[in-house]
Amino acid sequence: MLWTAVGFAAGVAASAAFGIGWLLICSVPILIWRGPKSRALPLLACLVAGVLWGTAGRRAGEACTAGVADGDQARLSGHFTRASAEGASALRTGCGEIRVYTREEAPPEARAVIVEGRWIRSARPDGTETVYLSASSVEEGGDAKVPWATRVRSAIRGRAEDALERRLGSQAGTASALVLAEREGIPRELWDAFARSGTAHLLSISGFHVGVIATLLGALLSAAAQPPRRRAALVAAGVWAYVLLIGAPTSATRAAWMTTAFVLGRLRRAPSSGLGALGLSALMIALLRPGVVGGAGFQLTVAGTAGILILSRWLLAHWPRHRFRAAIAPAVAAGIGASVFTAPVLAHHFGQVPLLSLPSSILLTPLVAAAVPGVILTIVLDALHLPGAGLAGAGAEGLLHVVTAAAARIGALPGTVALVTPLEAGLLTAGALLPMALTAAPWRRRPAVRAAVAVLTALAVLWGGQAALSLAGRGTLQIVAIDVGQGDAIALRTPRGRWLLVDAGPRGFGGSDAGLTRVIPYLHARGARRLEAVVLTHPDEDHAGGLAAVLRGVATGAVIGPGLSIGQAGQMDGLAEARRAGVPWRRAFTGDSWTIDGVHFRVLHPPPAALGTHSPNDWSVVLEVTWGDFSALLMGDADVFIESAVVAGRPADAPSVTLLKVGHHGSITSTAEAFVDAIRPEYAAISVGSRNRYGHPDPQVLARLERAGAQIFRTDTRGTVLLTARADGSVRVRTSR
Repeated sequence: MLWTAVGFAAGVAASAAFGIGWLLICSVPILIWRGPKSRALPLLACLVAGVLWGTAGRRAGEACTAGVADGDQARLSGHFTRASAEGASALRTGCGEIRVYTREEAPPEARAVIVEGRWIRSARPDGTETVYLSASSVEEGGDAKVPWATRVRSAIRGRAEDALERRLGSQAGTASALVLAEREGIPRELWDAFARSGTAHLLSISGFHVGVIATLLGALLSAAAQPPRRRAALVAAGVWAYVLLIGAPTSATRAAWMTTAFVLGRLRRAPSSGLGALGLSALMIALLRPGVVGGAGFQLTVAGTAGILILSRWLLAHWPRHRFRAAIAPAVAAGIGASVFTAPVLAHHFGQVPLLSLPSSILLTPLVAAAVPGVILTIVLDALHLPGAGLAGAGAEGLLHVVTAAAARIGALPGTVALVTPLEAGLLTAGALLPMALTAAPWRRRPAVRAAVAVLTALAVLWGGQAALSLAGRGTLQIVAIDVGQGDAIALRTPRGRWLLVDAGPRGFGGSDAGLTRVIPYLHARGARRLEAVVLTHPDEDHAGGLAAVLRGVATGAVIGPGLSIGQAGQMDGLAEARRAGVPWRRAFTGDSWTIDGVHFRVLHPPPAALGTHSPNDWSVVLEVTWGDFSALLMGDADVFIESAVVAGRPADAPSVTLLKVGHHGSITSTAEAFVDAIRPEYAAISVGSRNRYGHPDPQVLARLERAGAQIFRTDTRGTVLLTARADGSVRVRTSR
């Protein structure tokens, strides 16, 4: 069952363009485990079936948006199945589910609504496209029919949320996340603290929460003297009722299917394998909800459960005998197993791994396990108007206050998160699994030799991976236009492997943050652990929106920029984060210069007088980068007047510029004919969003660059652009598409 499920899920993920690497990661260990002769054809059949099923599911999901164009107006009737004031809401219509961003909190699920807005088609870094509706208005009414099950579920959830608001006070949002999968009431800072402490899974409905519910149901049914088989069936039914009530999150659905497998085994009087139950759950989720297979939620819940079932079992079998073994060993072994197996998934999706997950989970899990029954009891007593609801709520509130305070303290500690690449995480996981593999080797009866081989092999693999990352591109200057959509983020790697960043990408509507989702993952994937500086050309949101996230995610030596703002949120948040992290903020003026590893950086604009103007574009830092015979001009959003000043400051016999980072995303207000003729760029990089509403880049700008003989690379059509230069001026360009 597990083998079938993994093969099928890998095919589904590959069909959705989540990468052939995931397919190989899943299929190769299965082939080795089962043997290529006996399992190659069945594995291939599962992969093909998964690809076909995933393709069909993706096309069905795109039925509502297949014929729409970017910017088209829309008027839709339906009802919300998930409402959010900060992220995406889900609108159920006659043709399927639509992702909607609303400026205010969407109406409750059980009411028919009419949504008006415009369609947005946005390109992802991997070349695929996402389509959503940007809502300008949401009104109750319309002819959409809301299913009775949705109305019942909404009524129950509403009563439960009202009870939590009345009884748990400041911890109502945390309690709602714990038992109702409702995250809107938790501040972003608290979520970040739980993530850094490695305990975010305690707030997300998962197998842990479903296990608590199943335990409570089992205890109640045992008290009611129900026979074992009937008790097992009722527990499964109760678990499914709860999972459907909270909206069937992926990890909770996985736990419900595993519970079903164990109950079926109990009813048939045949014990069920844990890995077989996991395989059943993965297969059913991939069949019923193929769109989630490529996401972090599905991969984390499957990998974490597999780690608990596989590695923790081995750890317990080899755990030294001690009087505290029964109390400590199971929790520690489960934590290690889940951490080891989920590390590559976390690195792939988020570029980081929490280091304190094990001790934090051991500390906080018992408190959360004690709080969940109290929260449920509060809801039940309040709904039935029975005495004791206030007392139960006060107890649960106290426990949750301790949990949130402890998570905030742990998350605030320095060094709680390791920035790792997927390769590094995979190597660490392989090293952690070596002792388990070596127990089956001929030297398994010699513990000292086994331990030495395991440690040396793990270190060799890790050091080899680190050496490969550090040597890649060494001796060259690399300039990267990261695909951040409609914005700028230019990364530079010096010949000795030190990094700088010019701008940090946009932070846009619906809470999207390119600094968090695109800049940091790219830097982590390249092994960048520190930025010598972030050069902020000017404070507009499409350049400074991701600054705070970058400063939180990557150690930074300094921020260099015009040092002026008109109150834009991105720069102000970045300034606050810089103060918190102790990162100095330095003003840049014409004539400033510095050298790193032989690469010379010189500021060509702005002069101090430019800061007296009202337009942030007039403050744009123009940066000249030279190394040997190579040169680059990074123009920010400089307009034609700034270009004239730059040209006036260049010697008449100055050589042509190797690379021009085109100003203002290719707008007609920049890249004038005289400027292009004066600098004669060999390469031109344009950082621009796909189908942006500004019409960038302007056709006239493209024509000027083409007439000058420049090779043009646009992030909207070519993805991330990597230019590798040598001191003799030779250049090689690679793009992600």
